[in-house]
Amino acid sequence: MDKNKIELPSLVKLIEFEKKARVEGSGIEFDSLLGLWKFHSVWKQGSDKGDSISSTLLQILSASLELKKNSENPKEKKFTIANSIKFGLLTLRFSGSANLERKQPLLPFSFDCIQIKLASLTVLKRSLPSPNQKNRPFFALIAIDSNGKWLSARGKGGGLALWVKDKYK
Repeated sequence: MDKNKIELPSLVKLIEFEKKARVEGSGIEFDSLLGLWKFHSVWKQGSDKGDSISSTLLQILSASLELKKNSENPKEKKFTIANSIKFGLLTLRFSGSANLERKQPLLPFSFDCIQIKLASLTVLKRSLPSPNQKNRPFFALIAIDSNGKWLSARGKGGGLALWVKDKYK
């Protein structure tokens, strides 16, 4: 048996986890979210089939979600968050802050910076306006593997996403 093999949940299982999380909470805690999460797949709201075009495209672009402890205030349970995609030597990265709220929990976030890099050279770095607190995007966290190998969440727009923890981080 391959110890590195990850058993990913089916959509049916994710929906079961989601129903349970809405009632009982997901049990996902701050420290279990830390790390680099590689995008694996997505399902559109109301669909029982994976969105293979979006999933494949996001995999090809090495889409990722990175959550780290906020280094400015490490005792506070807040994250620095980054979403990025790569196309060859080109990287597009949005970064900002996030925090956990409620029992399910929700992970509301906002990006305050966009950065474009060509290899290690920063081509563009711009500040982004802060959204209204009520209009921030979020992930409703559904479930995390007991070994921390995968994470699932539903976005504010209704899509369901599944990420796999990057073994190198």
